[in-house]
Amino acid sequence: MSFAGNKTFVIDPERAAESNAVVFLTVICVFWSLAFVTASVRVYTRAVVVRSFGRDDVFMVFSVLCGIGGLVSWIIECKHGYGRHMDTLSPSDFLTLLEAQFFQSVIEASFAFGFLKISIALSLLRLSRGNWYTRILWTLIAFICFYTLFSFITFLTYCQPIAGLWNPALRPKCYSRFIYRNFGLFNAACNIVTDISFATLPIPLIWSLQLQRRQRLYLIAILSGGYCAVGCGIARAMFIIAYVHEKDGTFFPWAPFFGALQLDIGIIAACAPTLRPLLGRALRLPNSLDPHRGANYYRAGKALDRLPVSGNLPHGYQRQNTASGQFVELAKGGKQWAPAHPDDSPGGSATAIHAEHVRMKAEVGGEKSNCEVDAILPPRVEDPGSKGVVKTTEVKVEK
Repeated sequence: MSFAGNKTFVIDPERAAESNAVVFLTVICVFWSLAFVTASVRVYTRAVVVRSFGRDDVFMVFSVLCGIGGLVSWIIECKHGYGRHMDTLSPSDFLTLLEAQFFQSVIEASFAFGFLKISIALSLLRLSRGNWYTRILWTLIAFICFYTLFSFITFLTYCQPIAGLWNPALRPKCYSRFIYRNFGLFNAACNIVTDISFATLPIPLIWSLQLQRRQRLYLIAILSGGYCAVGCGIARAMFIIAYVHEKDGTFFPWAPFFGALQLDIGIIAACAPTLRPLLGRALRLPNSLDPHRGANYYRAGKALDRLPVSGNLPHGYQRQNTASGQFVELAKGGKQWAPAHPDDSPGGSATAIHAEHVRMKAEVGGEKSNCEVDAILPPRVEDPGSKGVVKTTEVKVEK
């Protein structure tokens, strides 16, 4: 005996034995394992290696936790109906399948995708160096919040009461399949739009960085992995369209299948760029996505080597931090008078120092910007610790 909808009838035993559950569950588990490992390594890299665990990583953790809930739902669904013909399911299996589908829709299709997209947007904000770029990303974050909450509300209001979705005895009032299909299409379309946006937005920014071509191509290739998620989203949307006419949707559950793949591939593509501190040495890549680091830094020691030393002072120079508020601007090729030590009174002795390559122009993304460095001052004569050259390591270019 079998249950399909409200009908009970005898079925062919061979048909009842047919199942795709193992295939679907295996593929889902493989991709989810890759996504989980990639996300775990990302957390380790950000929290331990580079110690820059931020908001984007927090939202990625939320997305992964929701993804775990989605995986548990898939296991339950495959055990109670996915991969088998709908007309071969027992009443208890069919109702359990409907309940698992509901929780998967809420946890995975709504919140997991929402947290993932917000995480990607916050990661791209780390690269943002322009107001227009920042505004676009915050607009996308607001849009993601809107359609995520909208999807969540549509799932909650699909049937009243909610439990009536998997318990017909409650005699629920539910949307028609066409309205439910349209809500699903809207959610899929929003995910496709945001996937395309996040895969495309970083390309012009990365290409403008003063990095080696190999490094730029690597970053673009990794971030463009989001286009694979776009492909899964399009396939998911096509099967959602066919949802209302599907008579055996449990045997080939393509729509939720491609939805799960879209989430897993999205997590992998979002986490891959953050693994560069671990993989950079093997690939000969810098360890930071910050466009200032590596592209717009210079070694202050090279400038120090060209600064002449007054004959009545010990050889060497002392670094004065700009945070002290006593920054002395040293123009390229010019001369400035500066106190021999920051603590000296205005009437104290002063020494003329010639600045070479201390204040310079640098190109950041094709635009000119000032390079502000710490003032290089001669050490105090009476300071016994002033021996040799005190050399700064890197000086940041501020736009």
